[in-house]
Amino acid sequence: MDVSSVTVRNQRSRWGSCSVRKRISLNWRLIQTPSFVIDYIIIHELMHLKEMNHSPRFWDHVARAFPTYREAESWLRRNSGLLR
Repeated sequence: MDVSSVTVRNQRSRWGSCSVRKRISLNWRLIQTPSFVIDYIIIHELMHLKEMNHSPRFWDHVARAFPTYREAESWLRRNSGLLR
């Protein structure tokens, strides 16, 4: 999987994104999260290079690459309001 660029930004509503031009953007606030959450977000965005959607097939890719992804999502739901 080739990535054309990676940027760190001040995104207000997203932890990360991946464009059709293979550009990945990550939220700077991730530095405040545990490493397993950072790993999950990066893997999530990389899996968009295979599937540019959130279809069941996309989630299958995520689960194969990061089987405990639901724990990271749960951590974000519980704690995202604390990150500034």
